[in-house]
Amino acid sequence: METIEKYGIFEYTVKGVPSSAPTEGAATFRNGETVRQVHAFLTGAGEYRIRFMPEEEGLWNYQISICGREQEGTLQCVPNTGENHGKVMADGDCFRYTDGETYIPFGTTCYAWIHQTEELQEQTIKSLSESPFNKIRMCVFPKSMPYNNNNPDCYPFLKKEDGAWDVNRPDLVFWEKLDKRIMQLGELGIEADLILFHPYDRWGFAELSQEDSLTYLEYCVARLAAYRNIWWSLANEYEMLFRKSAEDWDAYGEMLQEQDIYGHLISVHNIFAPYPKRKWMTHCSIQYQASDLDKVLRWRQEYQIPVVIDECGYEGDLPFNWGSLTAFEMVHRFWWVMLRGGFCTHGETFHREDEILWWAKGGRLYGESAPRIAFLKALLYSLPGKRHLAEMDGKNPNEADTKDTEEDSLRPFLNRLADAPEEARETFMAVVRPLRLEGETWYLEYFNRNRPVYADLHLAKNRKYRAEVIDIWNMTREMIGEDLSGDVRVSLPAKEGTAILVTELSKTGQDKYKKTKI
Repeated sequence: METIEKYGIFEYTVKGVPSSAPTEGAATFRNGETVRQVHAFLTGAGEYRIRFMPEEEGLWNYQISICGREQEGTLQCVPNTGENHGKVMADGDCFRYTDGETYIPFGTTCYAWIHQTEELQEQTIKSLSESPFNKIRMCVFPKSMPYNNNNPDCYPFLKKEDGAWDVNRPDLVFWEKLDKRIMQLGELGIEADLILFHPYDRWGFAELSQEDSLTYLEYCVARLAAYRNIWWSLANEYEMLFRKSAEDWDAYGEMLQEQDIYGHLISVHNIFAPYPKRKWMTHCSIQYQASDLDKVLRWRQEYQIPVVIDECGYEGDLPFNWGSLTAFEMVHRFWWVMLRGGFCTHGETFHREDEILWWAKGGRLYGESAPRIAFLKALLYSLPGKRHLAEMDGKNPNEADTKDTEEDSLRPFLNRLADAPEEARETFMAVVRPLRLEGETWYLEYFNRNRPVYADLHLAKNRKYRAEVIDIWNMTREMIGEDLSGDVRVSLPAKEGTAILVTELSKTGQDKYKKTKI
């Protein structure tokens, strides 16, 4: 009897059967009243394989039926250990692992890295292992656009005699390569945000019929869904796939939701506007322009699921608006989005004569934003408990002093704000509502590109707090006040890229503090 760790992978191969379809038969797994069923997928001539990820401990009995061949057996599922926390799932407007551990996505983008040479793929893995990134956006199909013009050594499918792609004949060399890279990412604790379709194509994958597209997706689910670190991204810039309709995209989302028994995350990425809210969407994957920064709040309210800004521009020096952000601007956008309650994804696009750019092909990271994103990641992971957005600040400097209560003093202003045009309200939110996350015993506030020389803190009078000033570029945390309570004013350095962390001191008063720099 085989022993499998919870959230690990059980595999069983059946040989010597007729191979006529990319997916075939079924396997049923039972553990008490829990029943799970998966399809087998083609792995060679006359060979099919079953993959199953047990999510409950105990004995699982299984029955496999493929092309008239019947197999039975039992596997033992034991507790998960180490960094194996299961799959990532949406939890309100945040994420967590299946076992309850916190997961905060700090993503990066390497669209076509698996379509490069073996040497370059291995360099990408090495770079990722030394980076802060725990999610990577990557394509199944090769990509054709500036700095990404090479042909890969293999493709997801073989061809018919007429030159068209035969989705019923997967190229097993490609799929074994994809398996290998997903497993390596999993070992590094990195989620593979797998882009299933995209428009930047000269090979014909964007022109697949709806029937062929569904056949391809069925194979993806049968083969890949047992990996705990898989996310499904239906498309990169879905509006640009002109052959596909909204009904097609909904069919893909619904099929993945139905056939993926593990319930992996599902999104679809846009170029113009976020995809309309659907039941099959677990989170938003959004491309935005710089003018859309304040819309994170609107999207959170509209969708009521996690909002991931998967494309906010790239650190680099290309002659395109999307590929020429400074490192500071990339880091600033991470802080902005995350302290608006969203999540952000990195990319890097520095011109190179060999055309090996991280955003397209992986390789090495040359920019300055990654270590500063690592600093933010370490900070957010260190803050205890659940986070939420700060409410509107009750201390409005323009309010009249003659009002009896804060609520009364704010009412005329709020009424006027409610009458303002929607775009004006969104823009003004940056002033009225701070860029601030709060926990039960802390809050973290970012001052945007502003340069305040002081901050007024409104703290509980019967508790004690510590205040630290954070330099997001120099990656420092320095104490600027301790044993604070009530209304106090603290000094700030009056420079861009400043944040403040206010933490309640424990009742024992034994909190340790030291100035830190990463």
